Amino acid sequence: MAKIAFGSNPALGLMTGGRESLRPSSFGLAHRRVSCRVSWLALVLALGGALCAPWSDAQAQTLNERFAAANNSGDKTPMNVDANKVTYNDRDHTVVATGDVQIYYKKKTLEADKVTYYRDTGRVLAEGSVKLTDSDGSVTHADRMELSGDFKRGFVDSARSDSNDRTHMTSTRTEKLDEETTVFEKGAYTACDTCADHPERAPVWRLRAQKIVHKNAEQRLYYENATFELFGLPMVWFPFLSTPDPSVTRASGFLAPHLSYNATTTGFGVGQPYFWVISPDKDVTVTPYYYGNQGFRGDVEYRQRLDNGYFTLDLTGIHQNNPSVFAGWPYGAEKTRTDRGMVQSQGVIWLNQSWKFGWDIARASDKWFNNDYAIGNSTLNGNFFRENSSTVYLTGQGDRGYFDLRGYSFQGLANTDYQPQLASVWPILDYNKTISLDPAKTWGIGGEVEIDANFTRSTADLASYQQIGSYQFDSRYGMFAVCRATGTTQAYSQSNCLLRGIGGEYDSATLQLSWKRKFIDPLGEVWTPFTFARANVNYLNARVNGGVAFGSDTVLNSDQQNFLSHNDQFGGYITPGAGLEWRYPLLTKTPIGEMVVEPIAQIIARPNGQPTNNMVNLDAQSLVFDDSNLFEWNKYSGYDRFETGVRANYGAQFTYDLHDYGYASALVGQSAQVAGVNSYATPDAANIGLSSGLDKPQSDYVTRLAYAPSANYSFVAKARFDESDWSMRRLDVQGRAKYGPLGFGVNYANYTAQPIIGYNERREGLGVNTRYDVFQNYFVQGDITWDLGRHNYNGVTYLVNGQTSYAPAAPLFAIATWGAGIGYQDECLKLGLNYRDSISDGYGYPPTYARNKSVVFTLELRTLGDIRAPFSLTPSVIQDGVRTQ
Repeated sequence: MAKIAFGSNPALGLMTGGRESLRPSSFGLAHRRVSCRVSWLALVLALGGALCAPWSDAQAQTLNERFAAANNSGDKTPMNVDANKVTYNDRDHTVVATGDVQIYYKKKTLEADKVTYYRDTGRVLAEGSVKLTDSDGSVTHADRMELSGDFKRGFVDSARSDSNDRTHMTSTRTEKLDEETTVFEKGAYTACDTCADHPERAPVWRLRAQKIVHKNAEQRLYYENATFELFGLPMVWFPFLSTPDPSVTRASGFLAPHLSYNATTTGFGVGQPYFWVISPDKDVTVTPYYYGNQGFRGDVEYRQRLDNGYFTLDLTGIHQNNPSVFAGWPYGAEKTRTDRGMVQSQGVIWLNQSWKFGWDIARASDKWFNNDYAIGNSTLNGNFFRENSSTVYLTGQGDRGYFDLRGYSFQGLANTDYQPQLASVWPILDYNKTISLDPAKTWGIGGEVEIDANFTRSTADLASYQQIGSYQFDSRYGMFAVCRATGTTQAYSQSNCLLRGIGGEYDSATLQLSWKRKFIDPLGEVWTPFTFARANVNYLNARVNGGVAFGSDTVLNSDQQNFLSHNDQFGGYITPGAGLEWRYPLLTKTPIGEMVVEPIAQIIARPNGQPTNNMVNLDAQSLVFDDSNLFEWNKYSGYDRFETGVRANYGAQFTYDLHDYGYASALVGQSAQVAGVNSYATPDAANIGLSSGLDKPQSDYVTRLAYAPSANYSFVAKARFDESDWSMRRLDVQGRAKYGPLGFGVNYANYTAQPIIGYNERREGLGVNTRYDVFQNYFVQGDITWDLGRHNYNGVTYLVNGQTSYAPAAPLFAIATWGAGIGYQDECLKLGLNYRDSISDGYGYPPTYARNKSVVFTLELRTLGDIRAPFSLTPSVIQDGVRTQ
C-alpha cells in the first residue's frame, strides 16, 4: 500500500471546488459543500515519489521543492493518498492510482478502484465503485466520474447521491456545467430508503423526470417532463415542476393544495397556498380558496420570529355568493349575511429567562363560521367544535414558584350556546410560592411554607340557568337551556333550577398560607403535621334588569335574586385549620418481587361553616370524588368553595413490583365528616357537593386497581361505591393491549344519574379502538363509542313543524360515534383514508341530534409536503329557517 501525506494546496483540485450554499441534506455530486481545493500537480509529484522507495533525504527535498514551486494558493492543509499501486507515466503525462484508492482531504474522502489524473488537460477520472463522502456525511456513489481539475465542470455516470438527512437522487448521467448549475439526465428524487432485502424494487414514492436542473444559488430543483410515482405506479404527470432542494427548510413557493366538499352549503372547495419568505425571520402564507357554491375566500397568515419570541396573525374572510343555503338564526348565520370571517393570532415574548408575555386570540364573525368552513384553532379539540377561546397573559416562573396574570374571552360554537350568557374573565391572577425552612434558623420548626393566592373577576350580560330533574330546551327553537315553572311558581328558583352563571359582575380574592413538615420515627412511620389559614373576600353585583324571550320561555336576570341572599355587597370569610397525616409503609420481599402495603390516615380541623353572605360558585363546579383527591385538604376544584368542619380521610394503598411479571397497585379509602358543618351537604346556587358521595357523614368508598404485566398490556379501574350497600355509583375502566401486529384499547364509564346537579340520566358509555398491522407498514384501524345510557337521545325535546315533541327511544347500543380507516406509514410516507360518523354535539341542529358523516384523505410526503382533504357526506335541507337532516 502506497501512502503519501503532504501539506500544500495549489490552484488545481481533486475535491469539489468552490463553496456551495446548500446544507448537508443536498443531494447529487455537484451539490457537495466544500471549502478548498487539492492540487493535482502536488498529487502527481507525490504519487510519482511514492514509486521511489525507500526515499532518500535528497529525493524528499527535491519533491518538496517541486511541490512548493507549483503551489500558488498558500493553503498548507495536508492531504493523504492511500492506494495499492501508484504509477507515474512521464510519457503519457498521467498519474494513476489503483487498488483500493482512498484520498483524504479536509474531512472528505474519495474512494475508487482507480483514479487517473491527466496532466495535459487537467482532467480527473475515477473509475470502479466510486464513492465521494463529504464532510457533512453525505455520500455520492457512481460507476465513473470524469471531472475538471478544479471540479467546476464534469460528468458522472450512473450516480446515486445519499444526503445526510436520508434523501436520495439517482441519474443515468450528471453534468456539472459550472459552480451554479448541475443537470441530472433521467433523474429521480426520493426521501425513501431503499429496501435492504430487495434493492431492485422502486422506492415507496419518487419523482422521476427527463431532466432535473439544480440551481445552486437559487437552491431550487427544476423538473422537466416529471412523473410522481407511488409504489412504482405513475400517479401524476407534470410538464414542469419546481421545488426547493431538500436542504432548504424555508423557501418561497406553492404548497400542497387544500381540498374540501359539502354538497349543500359550500360545494367543492379548493385552496392553493403560496408561501413567501420575506426574510429569515418573517414569512407569509396566502391561500385563495374557491368554493363552487360560495365563491372566493381569502386566508393570509403572517409569521415573525423576534429576538425574544414570535407572533402570528391569521386573517380569513369570504364574501358569500349564496348565503341562503345556510340555516338562519339561531341554527346558522343570518341568511342575508354575505361577509364572514375570522381573526387568529398567537404570540410569546420572553421578557427575560423567567418572565414572558403572550396571547392566543381566536374570534369569528359568527359562531357557525368555524363549522361551515371547517376552520380549526388551538382551542378546538376532539370530534367537536367547542369554542373560540381568547387569552392574554403575563407569567413568571421561578424556583418553586410562579405568577400568572391573564384574561379570557369565549365565543361559544355549539348551537346550545347563547353568547350573552358566556362570561368574560379578566383579570385572573394566580400566585404560588413554596419556601423551605431550615430548622436551625427557625427555632426547630423547619418544614416548608406555601403561599397560594388568586383573584378573579367575571362578567356576563345574562344569567345562565339549568332545569333540575329533566333537561329543558326553549319552546321556540328547542335549543337553549331554560327552566319551566313548577306549580304556581313562575319564577326560576332553587327548587327547580340551578344558577350556572351570574349575569353581572362577580369578584373573588383568596389568600391561603400553609405549613407542613414530615417526620419519620424509628419504626418507619411517616408523620406530617400541617396548618393553614384561608381568607376570601368577594363582591357581587348581579344584574336585576335584562333578559331574553324564546317563545313562551324567558331567561331573566331578575330571577337571580331567588338564589342570592344579597347583592351589590362585599362578603367573605377566614378559615384557619390544622391537621395531621400518618402513613406507615410496610415493605415485604417475596420470591417474585417487592410488595409495599401503606395504611394512611388524615384528620383536618376547621371552623364549623363557611360564613359567606352568598353561595355563588363559578369556578368550583367540577367535583369528582375519587382516588386522586381522597387525601386533599380541600376536594373542591376551585376557589369559590372550601371544606368546613372536622373531616377525616383514611385508607390504604398497595403496590407490588413483580419484576418480570409487571407492576400492580391498588387503593381503597373513605372520608368522614367528624364534626361541624359538612360543606358538601350545603348546596350553593349550582348545588355542587350534593350527590358527590361526600354529602353524608360517611362518604362513599373510592377504589383504584391497576396492573401492567408488561409494556404491551395495562389495566386501570377506578370506582366509587355507596357506603351503605356498596352499590356502584361511578366506574371508569381503561385497558390497553398489544399482541404482535394487533393493538387494542377499551374504555368504559358508568355514572349514576345525579339530577339534583343537572345530570338527569345515567351516563354510560363503552369505547373500543383497535389497529391491526396487516403487513409491514400497512394497517387498518377503527373505533366505536356506544352511548349505553342513551342520554344523547332519550327524553330530548325538539320541534317538528313548530310543535314540541320528544326524541324517540334509542336502542341500548346506540352508537355515539364510530370510524374506520386504512393507511400506510413508513419513514417517508403517510397515507390514510378515514371515515367518521358521529353525533354532532349541537351541530346536528336539534331537535333531531343528527349525525355528521365525513371522509378524510391524508397524504404526507417527507420533504415535499402534505395534503389533507375532508369531504362531508351529510346533506342539509333548509325548511322555514330550520336545518334538518
